[in-house]
Amino acid sequence: MKEEQLIEKLRMNGYKITPQRQEILKAILSCPVPQSAEEIHQKVTEKHPNISLDTVYRNLNVLLSINLICKLNHIEGKSCYEINKLNSHHHHLVCLKCGASEPVDFCPLEYFDQKKFLQEKDFEIKEHRFEIYGYCAACKNN
Repeated sequence: MKEEQLIEKLRMNGYKITPQRQEILKAILSCPVPQSAEEIHQKVTEKHPNISLDTVYRNLNVLLSINLICKLNHIEGKSCYEINKLNSHHHHLVCLKCGASEPVDFCPLEYFDQKKFLQEKDFEIKEHRFEIYGYCAACKNN
């Protein structure tokens, strides 16, 4: 997805296009691997030195709420963000060496007998995350 498309989706959802928001999008688009909020903040402060990490987090939450970006939970416990390439709910294969991620175009939860399990556990699912960790083709051969 290109920056112009992302900005248009923000507008369509009633959000203002601030210079800081644009810079956050550029920072995410500029990197081929998912980045932490701190890494995004570091890039954004090059042009907007007064932007706080809280502002970056607030904007990341806005972008998440309208599915412009995805949040990945890396094995070290840090959340990382990337552009939502599939523009829908999905999961990822995450390389432990280089950090690259690849979307998985199906949800493993669909193959799970949710109704029976949720009735037994008396539980209501509101959200879930599923990442598969390993080594990409380039890293496993090195």
